[in-house]
Amino acid sequence: MSPLASIADLPGPPGLPVLGNLHQTWRLQQAHLTVEEWAERYGPIFKFRVGRRLLVVVSDTEEINRVLRERPEGYRRWREIEAGFAGIGFPGVFSVEGEVWRRQRKLAVTALNSNHLHSHFHVIRTATERLYRRLQAAARAGRSIDLTDEFTSYAVDITSTLAFGHDLNTLERADGELQRHIQLAFKMLNFRLFFPVAYWRWLRLPADRRLARSLVTLNRAVAGFIEQARARMRERPELLEEPENFLEAMLAAQAQDGSFTDEEIVGNTFTLLIAGEDTTAHTMAWTSWFVAQHADVQRRWAQEAIELLDDEPFPSEHELVSRLAYGDAVLREAMRLKSVANGITVEPLADTTICDTRIPARTRLILETRLAGRRAGGPEYRPERWLEDGEGDAPTRGRFSPSAPAHGSVRDATSRFSSQRPRWRCSRATSNSSSTPRPARCESTSASR
Repeated sequence: MSPLASIADLPGPPGLPVLGNLHQTWRLQQAHLTVEEWAERYGPIFKFRVGRRLLVVVSDTEEINRVLRERPEGYRRWREIEAGFAGIGFPGVFSVEGEVWRRQRKLAVTALNSNHLHSHFHVIRTATERLYRRLQAAARAGRSIDLTDEFTSYAVDITSTLAFGHDLNTLERADGELQRHIQLAFKMLNFRLFFPVAYWRWLRLPADRRLARSLVTLNRAVAGFIEQARARMRERPELLEEPENFLEAMLAAQAQDGSFTDEEIVGNTFTLLIAGEDTTAHTMAWTSWFVAQHADVQRRWAQEAIELLDDEPFPSEHELVSRLAYGDAVLREAMRLKSVANGITVEPLADTTICDTRIPARTRLILETRLAGRRAGGPEYRPERWLEDGEGDAPTRGRFSPSAPAHGSVRDATSRFSSQRPRWRCSRATSNSSSTPRPARCESTSASR
């Protein structure tokens, strides 16, 4: 048996003194593409540096599967993620670890599980009707629109209603202020995650000052959600025993046994806003782009919707959604090629071995989930691979899924939440639309969630 290699033995791109490869990765919107190119060049495991920070990249599908199966007992998120969310005052289930994560995850998964979505199907339908009307009006007027912005408003409206009991209705109000602040905060979180020096602790640049102003607005919005939920619970005490959404469940737990602190409630409210704003919107935008490029996919998806729904523009009940098998395949294939997270950042809690390489505890790892998904099925967009009645060559069936990479975590729930909404929103639209969205704004550059 060959001896194990060490990290020092791994290949990787040459760097500069002090900076390492910072000059090649500092533009976050392109950094993931650079890392994917390196993975193709240097193999299933390689290293690079950002300043003094050593990063090890893994793109082997089987090893990614194994690492994710061993989370959270064997691996945790990068320490910088927890510190980053805590630093802006929003610690939540996407950033905390250990027992705190387990306690918060239970409520988050319950709030986003299928039964909860079934019982609140009318919320999704209402938002879908609004979006449908907006897209129809734009089509009739021959007006170009940014689909990502529309889908973002759609996602925020559904998330705010299901998770907090408050319908923002940003679609009809054309009020994108909250989304802009969320996007700015998320962009700065990612920047701080990968920047090698935490300069913002001592010096505030213009971008940091903009972040501070956005955080004031976000804190005000979150405080409003919490106060409205508390008011509902005072008026309806039965909600303490049977809460109707995630926020009410946290407040009930706090009232009953102090399970959640005020800081945790605020942090998780913000976390759920991010979960709905990002994953669903970008999945729908990329799916629209792929469908616009493939007339055969448009025809088959439209035919499925017509056969199932007849003259109705939307499903009347949730059970009909599960019967949109081809629509589900269309979305899965889009998420395989353009997953909601380009990679997952973790670190081992103890010394381990990956790809025959010794990996010490606390080594920062990047799991190239999007690249692994593309490799598994090739670059061709072909939804039929996901259907059980046909070719059945789905590259990740029963294995790694780029759309829900965090095995056993709240990300599984948010991925289901994300996939159920666009499945029937997009399917009906294909019957009378061939619009092409701009793909440049359709992809999440996050590697932290």
